[in-house]
Amino acid sequence: MSGALTAFMEIASLLSCHPLIHSAHTTSTARPSSKLPSKTIPHLSKQQPRMNLSKAASILLATTISVGAFVPTAIRHDVATRSAWTSRQFITAGALKMSESAVIDAEPVTDADDGEKFEFQAEVGRVMDIIINSLYSNRDVFLRELVSNAADACDKKRFLSITATASDDASAGSLEKPSIQIKADKEAMTVTIEDSGVGMTKQELINNLGRIAQSGTKKFLEALGEGNADVNLIGQFGVGFYSAYLVADKVEVITKSMQDNSKQYKWSSEAGNSYTIAEDNSDPIEGSGTRLVLHLKDDALEYLESSKLEELLQHYSEFVEFPISVWKEKTEYKQVPDEEANKDLEEGEEPKMKTVPETTEAYEQMNTNKPIWLRSPSDVTDEEYKDFYQSAFRATYDEPQAHTHFSLEGQIECKSILYIPGMLPFELSRDMFDEDARNIRLYVKRVFINDKFEDIMPRWLKFVRGVVDSQDLPLNVSREILQKSKVLSIINKRLVRKSLDMIQSIADDEDESKYIMFWNNFGKYLKVGVIEDQRNKEDIIPLLRFFSSKTTDEYTSLDQYIEGAKENQKSIYYVTADGKQKAKLSPAAEKVRSRGYEVLYLTEPLDEIMIESVTNYKDFKLVDVSKEGLNLDDEDKEEREKKEQELNESHKSIKDYLETLLAGKVQKVKMTDLLSESPAALVQSAYGMSPTMQRYMKAQSVAAGGDTGAMGNFNQAVMEVNPSHPIVQDLERMVAAEGEDSDAAKNYGTLLYDVAALTSGYEIEDSGDFAQRILTMMTGKAINGDIADAEVEAVKMDEPQADAIEIEEDIPPEDATKIGDASE
Repeated sequence: MSGALTAFMEIASLLSCHPLIHSAHTTSTARPSSKLPSKTIPHLSKQQPRMNLSKAASILLATTISVGAFVPTAIRHDVATRSAWTSRQFITAGALKMSESAVIDAEPVTDADDGEKFEFQAEVGRVMDIIINSLYSNRDVFLRELVSNAADACDKKRFLSITATASDDASAGSLEKPSIQIKADKEAMTVTIEDSGVGMTKQELINNLGRIAQSGTKKFLEALGEGNADVNLIGQFGVGFYSAYLVADKVEVITKSMQDNSKQYKWSSEAGNSYTIAEDNSDPIEGSGTRLVLHLKDDALEYLESSKLEELLQHYSEFVEFPISVWKEKTEYKQVPDEEANKDLEEGEEPKMKTVPETTEAYEQMNTNKPIWLRSPSDVTDEEYKDFYQSAFRATYDEPQAHTHFSLEGQIECKSILYIPGMLPFELSRDMFDEDARNIRLYVKRVFINDKFEDIMPRWLKFVRGVVDSQDLPLNVSREILQKSKVLSIINKRLVRKSLDMIQSIADDEDESKYIMFWNNFGKYLKVGVIEDQRNKEDIIPLLRFFSSKTTDEYTSLDQYIEGAKENQKSIYYVTADGKQKAKLSPAAEKVRSRGYEVLYLTEPLDEIMIESVTNYKDFKLVDVSKEGLNLDDEDKEEREKKEQELNESHKSIKDYLETLLAGKVQKVKMTDLLSESPAALVQSAYGMSPTMQRYMKAQSVAAGGDTGAMGNFNQAVMEVNPSHPIVQDLERMVAAEGEDSDAAKNYGTLLYDVAALTSGYEIEDSGDFAQRILTMMTGKAINGDIADAEVEAVKMDEPQADAIEIEEDIPPEDATKIGDASE
């Protein structure tokens, strides 16, 4: 069992007695009665032991209903569910008036100077320690929790105003829309969160903020740990309020109920084992509502900055339904007459103006963005979708390529909008699976919960952005850990299906450049999807794109390859290489290309891993032409084997010579007539790795501190030789004339292997030895060239003299005399 769930169960072992919580564990169809019979809470009649707790223990406000909400858990359901209750039943049941049988009488311990003093009646310190150290991993969430609770209180007030009749509450129909205001006071070191929600009476303060349930949920939590429970846990234990003590060492709750003739009360607790309740005559609350005052700790003073509060509200609560405002300082610039410049102003002239700053303080609404996912897709324009994407995901300069807006109904209800970005997000450009990338934002009732759930979307769709808003997601008490459940699986399947539909719509677009842009940005993610997502692999494969021998500069799909296949062709041929140009030069691809077959170029290490998962597509088998034993579709296998055997026998001397010369470098040497232009090629056995994959695996092994020696021996290639090539024929003559021990023949044969390795994508292990062989060959050619040139020169030196004599014999005597005089 996880640490979080263990902590959750420890809290639950202390939570039980509260009547509102008890009602939450009943069936959803149960109606609250006007009175709760005592038999429904038999443990209330038992005397609860009083405990003297430590100073730290008293920090916890012991209850199961959070302060801002002040709402029975049953009220935290959708309005549609609650509409079954009539307003009279609702109110009579104790929504506004606690039933006497459901209220635990709490006697004050003493009459304090500032009101009645009460003791907590539970192991407050232990629960608080669990909440701070186990449930909340980031104390910024205190504002999210308290604002969410305040929004729940506002929601309850609105619900009551709609359902209440004139006889229940004459003023209910005239209530203004509730709101939430937040103000930081740097001098007093306090943060005040005030809502105009339903408020609480004195007795509700005692029951909602003074006790922790002790029995009732242990079995439920055991079932949850075993995966048998499937209920909504949000708000059922109400510990969100206690997150206030992550940043505060004292909390004051000033509240006024919306019941008629209600008084304003102040509840407060600091480091101690008690709390006080007193009538409050300070700043009066208009109508009804609650004012929560947090006295911040010394290490939490950053929350006194309005900019910090704004940041948190924008992050967590920007789509809360009710207006949320922050008290902040604003500077505006105004045009006023310039008195100095207007001293000498003549009559009739326009006065000169100057700009001066004017600083004011006022409330400014933070949540101005509208949750467009709650609207009908037919009511939202493309421009609104784009604006929402750029605003919600801080992508001002990115225009999404596609979006989808849908809702789930039935087993789970949620609404969602998904986007495919127009460009690769910056964080994914560094690491395609960056853990800090936030792609799917999860909301519950418009309140942001988290954007780092690994299971809500597979990692191969890491680039898809969107929001998911649910009314009934099973979250744990901290709203941070999403429980494993059937609900999550349903959401996951639907998000993947919708994402694939979006990608397919781009691929089907008449403008092919759109999918080319998508593939260049996100194609590698689809390759990962083929490897990792067996459920959707068949839907992803048609979306793959490759370069090929026929479309070097354009992408082709497997379907397009099949359309252009030769008659009776049953295979899709491909070759792996480090790029298009190397794939083009590959002798292995030449074997197929020369027969008129198209060859796909797989140019990334990921391609080879991916293609291993795609052995067949439709009725075609995918074949790697760089593997040994290639059989083309227009040849009989037995005839191919017979022909190769004849070639090996007729060229046995050169085959044996090369196998001896290259022992340790290749597994074997074989003759082939499939090569048309290259003298030789290196291919792998059926289960060998391509040179690209070998380099990748070696790099991984080196990074992990492993040994790469064994890997090279295991993946030795097979050398295929073209006996009809002039270079091979020249080598045969050289060996026959000079013998196998000839250095020139050895050098020539080794160079043949080096060239085959380079063109086949392999690396030369000993570059110095390779360079020496090249220099030897060049030097030998140069020496032979010098000798030949010297012989030619010698011939030329001899031949001109004879010519001169012959010429002189033909010259007339008088001309010969002139030539003689000139030479003297």
